[in-house]
Amino acid sequence: MIWPSFPASWEERSVMPNRKALFWQRLLLTEWPQRLVAILSGLFLYQYVSWIESENGLWLPQTISAVSMTLLIGVLSFLIPRLRLVWRCVLQLALVVVFVALQVGYHYIGMPWRSFLSLEAVGLWLEANVGQLAPFIWFALGAWAIYLAMIWVARSKLRLYMVLLASVLFFAIRDSFSQIVLWQEVSIVLVCGLLLLVLRHLAELKSRAPLLWETLAEYPTTIGVPVVLILALTFTIGAIAPSVDPLMMDPYTAWRISQGESVPALGKGFIVSQPSGDASSGYSRDDSSLGGSFRFDYSTVMTVDTSKRTYFRGETRSVYTGSGWESGEAEKRQRPFGVGSEALAADPAIDTSLLKTQEVTQTITMEQEAPFPVLFAGFQISKVESLDNGETSASELRWFPQQSELRVAGKHYPKTYQVVVKEPIIDEAGLRAARASYDGDSKWDAYLQLPVTLPPRVRDLAADVTKNAANPYDKAKSIELYLSTTFPYTNTPDMSQAASKDFVDRFLFEVKQGYCDYYSSAMVVMARAAGLPARWVKGYSSGQSPIPEEVQRLGNITQQTSIDADAAGEYTVRNADAHSWAEIYFEGYGWIPFEPTSGFALPSVYPDDQPKPLEELTLPQAAAAEAADAGVPLRVWIWAGSVALVALAAGALLYVRRAALRRMWRKLRLRRARAASFDHKIVIEFERLLRLGRRKGFIRHEHETMREAAARWAQQSKWMKKDLEIALNLFERAKYSPAAATEQDFAQATQTIARLKEQMK
Repeated sequence: MIWPSFPASWEERSVMPNRKALFWQRLLLTEWPQRLVAILSGLFLYQYVSWIESENGLWLPQTISAVSMTLLIGVLSFLIPRLRLVWRCVLQLALVVVFVALQVGYHYIGMPWRSFLSLEAVGLWLEANVGQLAPFIWFALGAWAIYLAMIWVARSKLRLYMVLLASVLFFAIRDSFSQIVLWQEVSIVLVCGLLLLVLRHLAELKSRAPLLWETLAEYPTTIGVPVVLILALTFTIGAIAPSVDPLMMDPYTAWRISQGESVPALGKGFIVSQPSGDASSGYSRDDSSLGGSFRFDYSTVMTVDTSKRTYFRGETRSVYTGSGWESGEAEKRQRPFGVGSEALAADPAIDTSLLKTQEVTQTITMEQEAPFPVLFAGFQISKVESLDNGETSASELRWFPQQSELRVAGKHYPKTYQVVVKEPIIDEAGLRAARASYDGDSKWDAYLQLPVTLPPRVRDLAADVTKNAANPYDKAKSIELYLSTTFPYTNTPDMSQAASKDFVDRFLFEVKQGYCDYYSSAMVVMARAAGLPARWVKGYSSGQSPIPEEVQRLGNITQQTSIDADAAGEYTVRNADAHSWAEIYFEGYGWIPFEPTSGFALPSVYPDDQPKPLEELTLPQAAAAEAADAGVPLRVWIWAGSVALVALAAGALLYVRRAALRRMWRKLRLRRARAASFDHKIVIEFERLLRLGRRKGFIRHEHETMREAAARWAQQSKWMKKDLEIALNLFERAKYSPAAATEQDFAQATQTIARLKEQMK
């Protein structure tokens, strides 16, 4: 007979949900340290996968997927409770193989059972099946083995410290000497490593001080909250801290420069959304968003052997967007000319019938491997003499006469090239008589273009600056003089007052300081506002020439020493010499360069019957130094006065408190004398033992005497009972007995306390 099942009693019904809740509690909360170790280890190792993914072409996408899934399988398998390590590893291995098989589209290739008796047939069968998984299975199995090794590493603080240090050093070195940004990987590695160390410390605390562990288990926030707060505070401070430039040059760079070698700048080469961050000086590839600050990079770009000092022109831009410069549509559609042994073609739209030029020969030797888009030389290039001493053909060069740019079409950038430049002779009288208006002539629209968003006050300023000029040339010179004498040069402009969205307007009315991009952009915009066709030019200033032998011998420039600042010679051009300036068109003369940047002087040629304007010829670095020197005296006096006041105040305070200082000195001498006694040394050693015990779980409560605490410690670890008794007797005798301790007592105390420290570990 089958008896019907009766419902459980109310007591049993009330117990069943509790049992179910207890089951889920054990399922989720047991082995949580092991699960955290598994998660953190997987996240730690994934940073290496992230780095490899950043390296172009180092791993295939399938390899990255296989390794990433292997780490994920390892982490998820440790979330399964009550599973032995052997079965956990078997499960991990099976899932890894299954994933790789699905990834490669594995198809089983069978073999008759009798064939398994032949080793050769078995080998062929394995090759046919396992070969389908290669090579991804080997990467996956390697990642699986490394993951298990990381779990083993996490069981020792020493191993964790070594792996953490090696990982941080590796990522830091790779980040510093490559174009890859690995800041995120370093941060995650540090967080995971520190948390693994915390878990290791808690595990050791549980095994060595179970009573203390039970107390912490009841109140986990007492240790959890401080750990989380300290880690959060540390990384928050590191994240929001501003970047600080190095105060000194690193020894390697200093040594290379002292040997006359170039040191390339290893920048990241990425573009930030806001142009306010610091960057290194150098030839810019993208001019669409100008502004911000930069650091001078003094690594050598090229050396130039020239018959006369010039600027080294690169590219031009015609379209001003309000934030930077771009090429116009006509420039993009322009048909280039090939380059041969004959003279380069002239721009048919440019009238240079009145222009006289001076021929300059330049041999440029590049010191960097950077693939520049153009060949640099003086303005303007008329002929290419040779490339790489005749070993390279000019077939990969393209000449764009409208921009006067000699571009490199192929991948090979010549190491050395020689060009002939026809530098314009500045005939100021003729330029003043040039055409005054270009309105209605559509071919100049691109060079008179201004954005509709340009604030009216920029046009008003241009009109005010040029109101007394009677001709286009004087207008251009008025703008050039106004910019170079009104605004100070600095490579770190103060952007705190910047509010305008327009780059030039922001410079002229808010920032009121800057470097070449600010000055040159402002001149082109103001010239266009005044009705002058103008364009923006970038390249390099003339660089530095060797100091003449006479100056080196005498140590200074005397009246008998004559130096031609524009003389022939070899000039060294560095990244710090990267520069931009303006060119303005004059009918009959073509494009004439202007230098509006404060402290810079354009090396120009003037007719023999026309005196050369008195200009201060300085280098970009000298301009920055002079701008800084202008305010040095006041700052020096303020600093010196402050130091003197502080010194006087400190001296007065010491004089007033001289009696207290004498008493403090006497107490310090007495304390040192007391520390020399064996009694005090024993007390100090015992206090060190108490501090170590506090960290290892042997705590002395406030209401306990030393003997009560020692008795409780002896119950906690019976092996310590004898040594505790000896150390306690020596401590009490040294602290309370009138008899002085001997050297033998101190030796016995140190030996006993050393044994206790070993037992506490």
